[in-house]
Amino acid sequence: MAFSWMIQFLQMHMQSEIPIEQITIVIPKTEIPMWLDKQNVGSSISMDPSPIMDDKNWIGVVCCLTFVAHDNPTTLSKEQPRIYFGFQSNQHGRGNYSIIPIRLEKDLVTVDLNHLLLIFFSREEFIGYYMTYLTEVLHDISCIELRAIVRQPLGLHLEVKNCGYRWIFKEDLEQLNSQMYNGNSSIQPYY
Repeated sequence: MAFSWMIQFLQMHMQSEIPIEQITIVIPKTEIPMWLDKQNVGSSISMDPSPIMDDKNWIGVVCCLTFVAHDNPTTLSKEQPRIYFGFQSNQHGRGNYSIIPIRLEKDLVTVDLNHLLLIFFSREEFIGYYMTYLTEVLHDISCIELRAIVRQPLGLHLEVKNCGYRWIFKEDLEQLNSQMYNGNSSIQPYY
């Protein structure tokens, strides 16, 4: 269901005079959709945006991660629990991150259950916010990575299990829309 919401939001983004810069969805009990063609185990994955930066049909990037919360009474952190998600230079270790807008408190998170975070960054936001920052320290944009950083909540241990991304082009939305609504089983949103 969240995957079809993401597609609908992306289609609205394409038709709107006021474009959506970012869409964030978190759902329980799922894995990374197979449609996201770049995946990695762990909390980071290398990215090379250089081949698509000048493509007029490129509209953004969908990024995702799966995470699970484990009960851990020894975590005594008094800091605000958060997941930061963004892009970092592989060469310099500097990055630009957003805070994922979810409450990560023990009473609100189902332990030992996978959760999927899907984020769409529009072309404008990716270039204007993230790439502008990174290119100040980089001369080669092929050396960036998508990374999640966790600040642990009191009584829990959050583990980022997998992450992934897909560059989104106008034709992807048209193809996904027709396959999802025509009942084509070749696109399956979840494992």
